[in-house]
Amino acid sequence: MKTTIILLITLATLDLGSPTELQAAKRPNIIFLLTDDQRDNTFGAMGHPWVKTPNVDRLLSQSVRFRNTYIAEPVCSPSRVSLLTGMHERVHGVGFTSSYQLTEAQWERTYPALLKKDGYYTGFVGKFGVEYYSFKGNADKKFDFWWGHDGWTRFLPKTFQAPSTEPYQNATADIITPIMGEAMAKFLTTIPDDKPFCLSVSFNTPHGSQTTSMHAEYADWRKMTRPANENLALQGTRFYDTLYRDLDIQIPAATGTDPYRFMPKFIQNQDKGRKTQTYQYSYTRPTCTEHHIRYYQTISGLDHAIGGLLKELKQRGLDDNTVIIYGSDHGLLMGEYGMGGKALLYDLASKIPCFVHDPRIAKSKKGRQLDELVSSLDITRTILDYADVEAPDFMTGRSLRPLVEGNKVKWRKHLFLESLYTGRDTPFQEGVRMGKWKYVRMFDGVGNYKEDDVDFDGREPEFEMLFDLDADPGETNNLIKAHADAKVLTTLRRHTATGSRDLNQKRKQFIATVATEARSSRKKK
Repeated sequence: MKTTIILLITLATLDLGSPTELQAAKRPNIIFLLTDDQRDNTFGAMGHPWVKTPNVDRLLSQSVRFRNTYIAEPVCSPSRVSLLTGMHERVHGVGFTSSYQLTEAQWERTYPALLKKDGYYTGFVGKFGVEYYSFKGNADKKFDFWWGHDGWTRFLPKTFQAPSTEPYQNATADIITPIMGEAMAKFLTTIPDDKPFCLSVSFNTPHGSQTTSMHAEYADWRKMTRPANENLALQGTRFYDTLYRDLDIQIPAATGTDPYRFMPKFIQNQDKGRKTQTYQYSYTRPTCTEHHIRYYQTISGLDHAIGGLLKELKQRGLDDNTVIIYGSDHGLLMGEYGMGGKALLYDLASKIPCFVHDPRIAKSKKGRQLDELVSSLDITRTILDYADVEAPDFMTGRSLRPLVEGNKVKWRKHLFLESLYTGRDTPFQEGVRMGKWKYVRMFDGVGNYKEDDVDFDGREPEFEMLFDLDADPGETNNLIKAHADAKVLTTLRRHTATGSRDLNQKRKQFIATVATEARSSRKKK
């Protein structure tokens, strides 16, 4: 009894803090790092043979990597909306070639809005990238801290006057990636003591708008054959001057060759914008070599900025309770298949680097590399799970947290893929990754599409691709004819058709639900 009395007295005299402080202590801080155009396997620790990324490599050794992560929508704007909302473009309806924009009602269902409402201090740094939204000009008001921009900025933003470069004119640094590092450090000086925080960082690199604008002659694509360090502003810099210029870089063998060997002209005409108006550095061998140098220089620059963030977290005593999630908005073709760019469902364009760093898990769980099929929509659910915030209806991903913590979970056996971007004569695409197989079917694209345009139920695809990724990881051997009667093809087609129908139905339900919520909100006001 004496021991019990002493224990009760001790507990009674403890200063337990306010409920808000207790909640902050239980829930981790969350940082979501998102890069632009970065394809998978582009860090040293991911197996790249020569890129120098020591900071991310060390972080990866203490993290859990997901080696089969696919972006829900492999093109900028719809990808970012999907990451915010946890939904496919087919459901949220926002993209470069759709007929809709993100509304205020939809924003209330995004992970930043949900976390802010539930007590998190939220920040945003970098490229917002949503492009189409009803609260244009007021995105900064959706976060507690904002140092970001709409549209595409420049690699040296202070040298060009535009709305997208204006936020960076007063930065100490001159180059966009160090400016992002400056912004992350600034955010950490503003965080309150009584709240956990969630910082979303949207880097601009290694996007083509950045690699091309490294040279002073930004508007002239032909200048891509000339080294970027002709620009005096880059000379003497650590990453953007001579780094990688002494290497014998092997660009893809298919660079500058006939793309119609892989994807016929009737389904995607390369001359309708993809070849002559953009990605030109990926179509000739001299420009592609220079693009590779700049691309990996900017990745090493990213690594340095991330290293600075990690140092700041440690100095502020935040590293032990901060979960870091890493991803990219999509990958990139850099000459493969005689093509360049994004928006296609080839692995090089639709797979992304993805890992989760949770400093609180056991040492034995760190440094693992997992092969489960992961969607970028899982990232959204993972953020909510770590924040202990309930996910709203229509989010279709799954939290990666159980896998990070090493728990045994029954995971998906196949993953639905889609790309509804139709610019530059890109077709509608959807498919499934299952085991070693990947199946993709295509339909002629429609600009400013609406719901009926992406309802493929009962329609015969105009082109199909089937790849055995074990035997053909480069996806150059289309097996669709060789496996015309194979059971696996029947299964993959069925999974694709089912996934497509399910998303179309979710879209109808989502429209009705958001409209009802909007009416209810107006009545309350």
